[in-house]
Amino acid sequence: MTLFFGFVVLIANAQPTNSGETSPEKSTFEANMFLGQREKVNLMLAVRQPKRVTIRLKDARHAVLYRESLRKAPANHWRKFNFEGMKTGTYYLEISSGQQVMVRQIEVGLLPATQPQRFISYVPAK
Repeated sequence: MTLFFGFVVLIANAQPTNSGETSPEKSTFEANMFLGQREKVNLMLAVRQPKRVTIRLKDARHAVLYRESLRKAPANHWRKFNFEGMKTGTYYLEISSGQQVMVRQIEVGLLPATQPQRFISYVPAK
């Protein structure tokens, strides 16, 4: 019997895109993500300019699973996304302000157990 463990992987090479200035001082927001405990992904978001910023979590078919619009004031935001119990597959976290869009790909998968498993069975003697 093979046991499986779930895991969440952030694909760090997803590219933020800007239409306009690309310098950090002129960007609408800055975002960082890191893995938390028990299949959680933490998002730290700093909104730098007074523009509405939208956070969306989408599945592989781009159906929106979570959506939040942040107010039009500079502020720091923190969100925790729980992937425990989510289906294996690809998800996308999209953060946009209209002129700036950042997309991060999140993979939820299964890993086989790496340690050998033993079992003991009891059968009555005849």
